[in-house]
Amino acid sequence: MPLAARVNAGRMGMVLAMMPALASPLAPAQVNQRPAFLDEVGLEEHLGARVPLELTFQDSQGRTVPLAASFAGGRPVVLALVYYRCPVVCTMVMEQMVASFNQLDYAIGSEFNVVCLSFDEQENATIARAKKNEIIPQYTRRVGQEVSDHWAFLTGDAESVRRVAQAVGFRYKKLPNGEFAHPIAFMVLSPEGTVTRYFYGYDYPPRQMKLALLDASEGKVAQSIGDRVLHFCFQFDPTAGAYTIQALRVMQLGGVVTVVFLAGLVGGLLFRERRRRRRMAGQSQFETTPGSREPVSSWSGREQGNPRPAGH
Repeated sequence: MPLAARVNAGRMGMVLAMMPALASPLAPAQVNQRPAFLDEVGLEEHLGARVPLELTFQDSQGRTVPLAASFAGGRPVVLALVYYRCPVVCTMVMEQMVASFNQLDYAIGSEFNVVCLSFDEQENATIARAKKNEIIPQYTRRVGQEVSDHWAFLTGDAESVRRVAQAVGFRYKKLPNGEFAHPIAFMVLSPEGTVTRYFYGYDYPPRQMKLALLDASEGKVAQSIGDRVLHFCFQFDPTAGAYTIQALRVMQLGGVVTVVFLAGLVGGLLFRERRRRRRMAGQSQFETTPGSREPVSSWSGREQGNPRPAGH
């Protein structure tokens, strides 16, 4: 997504999140004024930053767990900062995430993990569990405990959540009516907790998602040669906000394939020629003289200084 579109997506998210607050009548002098709290809301990309994995939160079962638990297994993590009672935006984000996940040939719990973290400190495990029970059944790639174990719906105290949000550059603001103004975005992190990519808005193309997961894992989740070629030939373009094919890398790969093909062709021709010469040498060794079935001997009595044996 181009930079301008990403900015617009972030603004639209803030507008949607603050709609309930704006529904109340405004004084004439306030109509053309920019709400002051918008200066406190936004998203600044912190690529390369590391989230504090040592912090603890509560999962949907009410257990206290370290954030690091969701990064176990050496898999990249999709992190979404949301709040579960959000009237519109956050649920749409999570549902669109599931729609993208369903089109991947990677599975939650095998190639990547997912974390939804609420930035509403008043939400608890009961609310998180209700949202989890609403969202996870929409995931059709795999069912069972493995998905539930590797898609966490977390809640926590205000300070811990804000530290995670600050690490990824996600700024939100609680409004007087209890709702939140916030950007529409989620992040992909490496297995070590480093921010590697941002997704904006509601459209998450599966190939872009797959490339982001490959990028975050440095290609370690690749399942085939095709995945490795995809990872090699596509790079993230910050100006376009998406992964684009790199002509130079395609040419490099094409050059390697050509060299390997030519080397195989030349090697095959040399091997055939060597076999042909060996076959001809074997045939000449057993050639016979005219009128005789005996092989031609290379023995020469004259050269040896001895008479030819009798019968020859």
